[in-house]
Amino acid sequence: MKVLVVCGHPRTESFCAALAQAYADGAAAAGHEVRLRLLANVPVDLEPPSMTPDPSAVAEWAREAQADVLWCDHLSVVTPMYWGMVSATLKAWIDRVFTSGFAYKFHSGKPWPDKLLAGRSAMVIITSDTPWFVFRWVWGAPLIKQFRHQIFGLCGFKPVRFTYFAMMIRSTPEKRQHWLEITRKKGAKPEAPAVSAATASSSSTASTGAQECVVPRE
Repeated sequence: MKVLVVCGHPRTESFCAALAQAYADGAAAAGHEVRLRLLANVPVDLEPPSMTPDPSAVAEWAREAQADVLWCDHLSVVTPMYWGMVSATLKAWIDRVFTSGFAYKFHSGKPWPDKLLAGRSAMVIITSDTPWFVFRWVWGAPLIKQFRHQIFGLCGFKPVRFTYFAMMIRSTPEKRQHWLEITRKKGAKPEAPAVSAATASSSSTASTGAQECVVPRE
């Protein structure tokens, strides 16, 4: 399987970067082809995203990222949760990479777009200072819903899985090492897409099915 790992942390030296490396190492050790991208090393800018399918309107770094996404069978994104959202760097990357005509395509008179990236699976790994029970049961896991329904699900990724590591602010070196081992094991067994890219290319129906959220435990 071709595995793309993207770290959305704005700094190169971070626990998110260590998690991304662990996922990539696990996948490579299991024989998968792996590409690891740290967005801290990518010249992500804050230019408004292109709302047209014109390839010339896409920046060079975004075109390279799109080539990575097209290459992969499985996309793993590692991100810190800042103010209930992903980092500004990752948000800008999503805005500039998952554009109209590349990730989705609307048609007149139809409420749902074609899912142009169907035939791929995804894993989102979130680090947070918020306890899981607050994130899930008080807030309703809004970041998970956003990825599942409004980003990856809308573009055709299926299944979309999640792993949530908290609380970072109280974590010990032993706890972080345990989380790295969990991530490495998950990288060794990336979940295959629900359907092949060839089969999925003819589908234009949006998915709203709930996906499992994997919660690391003591």
